[in-house]
Amino acid sequence: MTAASGFLAAAVALTPLVLHSQSTLDAVPAAAATAATPDAADLAARGNEVTRDRERPALSQAADERAMAQQQLADAVASNRQAMDDEAARAAADKAAADKAAADKAAADKAAADKAAASGAGSYSGAPRDIAQKVAQAEFGWGDAQFQCYDKIIMHESEWNPSATNPSSGAYGIPQALPGSKMASAGADWRTNPVTQIRWGLGYVKDRYGSPCQAWSFKSAHGWY
Repeated sequence: MTAASGFLAAAVALTPLVLHSQSTLDAVPAAAATAATPDAADLAARGNEVTRDRERPALSQAADERAMAQQQLADAVASNRQAMDDEAARAAADKAAADKAAADKAAADKAAADKAAASGAGSYSGAPRDIAQKVAQAEFGWGDAQFQCYDKIIMHESEWNPSATNPSSGAYGIPQALPGSKMASAGADWRTNPVTQIRWGLGYVKDRYGSPCQAWSFKSAHGWY
């Protein structure tokens, strides 16, 4: 065998080893590249995490806004409830004050009637019209001019009849009190005693209009008093 032939044989024998080594070297970068490249699941997970990080401030702000809206609604409901409670309290206080004023007036009227009766001022006799003129002068200080106005009122209302009853409204007595039981503040005998009815009627005119002539002026304009 010549030297050239021996060298050629050795080269042929080494060729598979060289090829195998080269294949191995080529495979290493490919495997490393494959290992270094993230798969689709990793990319999706990372994308979701980034998205959550970006959305987290907006979600937090939305939650804060919802909480604020709920608090504002609760405050509005509480404020409305308080306003209703305050209005109910005012209405109750107004009613209590009105009831007390009415009770005080009734008590004052009764006290005045009792005082007048005790002093002899209630001892009147004669026709109802004559009694009314005496009561107007003695207990209210009204002279003839005021009594003439009151006479006009009563002539339209009952013609001085203590038993006069309005068939429509139920108004009763000389002053046509409605209801007639109002006159009980002037005396328990309001159904039959003209003095009691007259005293109550004159007191009503004084409290509501100030004087008989003012009451007559109102009645002339409105048809009632």
